[in-house]
Amino acid sequence: MIRGAAACAVLLLAGGCATLPPPVDAGSWTERRAELQALQSWALDGRVAVASAADGFSGGLTWRQDRALAEINLRGPLGGTALSIRLDGTQMTVTDGDGASIAGEAARAYVASEMGAALPVAELRYWLVGVPAPGLPHQEILGGDGRLAGLEQAGWQLRYSRYEAVGRLALPARIEIKSAAARLRLVVSSWQLPP
Repeated sequence: MIRGAAACAVLLLAGGCATLPPPVDAGSWTERRAELQALQSWALDGRVAVASAADGFSGGLTWRQDRALAEINLRGPLGGTALSIRLDGTQMTVTDGDGASIAGEAARAYVASEMGAALPVAELRYWLVGVPAPGLPHQEILGGDGRLAGLEQAGWQLRYSRYEAVGRLALPARIEIKSAAARLRLVVSSWQLPP
């Protein structure tokens, strides 16, 4: 269970609210992208499924982002914390369901071995809110509603198939993230933004 759990935990989901804001023209994407990239604090709850050559896993996911600090908890299919990941800037700590912890490069290597690929942890905080990570080469595909429908960055391909209204923003509710070695599917049940 921990095998795919490590991979899942470093990813997240997006989701839930009411009606979406009306479609927007592609010309305003630059402003919306900048606003979402500047988003410092948010949280989401949802479900994630991971498939790789090594293994597969599905379970609940909670991601809390506060500036450079991310706290990610992955729950097994029957509940209970299977894996916790704490990212503080570039420092990673992984704690399994038994309370055993590893940190630094050993934590990154553990997650990569469980996932079947090194996870782009620095980029994920941006991908989850539906934007490319700033400062890195990327290719965007906008949907007819002017929202991000597809993204290629850092050797990963993302597809955004659904958005939900969260306050005045539209945030991803369903994301597929894949590389040559692994695929993650995220479904968000709720988003929380600061007031």
